[in-house]
Amino acid sequence: MSRLATVTLLVAGVANKRAEPALLGLDGVTKRWGPRTVLDDVTLHIRPGELVWLEGDNGVGKTTLLRIVIGMIHPDTGSVSLDGLHPEHDRREYLRRVGFLSAGDRALYPRLNARRQLRFAASLALVPRPEQEAAVAHVIDAFGLEEFADRRADRLSTGQRQRLRLAMSLVHRPSIVVLDEPTNSLDRDGLAILGAYLLDVRQGGGAAVWAAPSGTHADLHFDRAFSLENGKLLRR
Repeated sequence: MSRLATVTLLVAGVANKRAEPALLGLDGVTKRWGPRTVLDDVTLHIRPGELVWLEGDNGVGKTTLLRIVIGMIHPDTGSVSLDGLHPEHDRREYLRRVGFLSAGDRALYPRLNARRQLRFAASLALVPRPEQEAAVAHVIDAFGLEEFADRRADRLSTGQRQRLRLAMSLVHRPSIVVLDEPTNSLDRDGLAILGAYLLDVRQGGGAAVWAAPSGTHADLHFDRAFSLENGKLLRR
């Protein structure tokens, strides 16, 4: 059995603990950009152990929703909470518990090697200084970066850069993982590595949101799937 198939079966076997309280809660979230209502009364509760799929056409508001989840922007109305924390009132602790991979292939310094990029990311993610080297070593191993950890970013392939970006987003071991089009340039091995990491997050009581354009798919089992259409979050 291939590594990817094995990960798929393992992810499908994670217990779905519906009785547990939500780890992440969005209630009545509305966001407008000028006259346009991008998000219209969005409510979503994600429980520990869940992997949630979110799809929608380009420009529909997926990234806006994800940025509200991670506390980067605030809704016009409605509330957001993560394990009882408020994204503004409890900002430091809130940010320590979220990991965000943005869409695209940016956020790397071309002349820095992968290891130094990870150290910088750990510092930005508020990992205590005595714990930073261990955190960097963990994601280097988890994402298979050993062979090129000391290679400059501008000398990495696009797939290697995507693995590095994932490792940078998750170096602080967040409890909520938010991924915006994570399969960009990932081959089957890279997708299997990401699936294995998400399995570890979920078995540890965390959860993940995976956003992608309409019409795409990933070879993983998702506990729930939603689409964003005309500002509304619809169950698929």
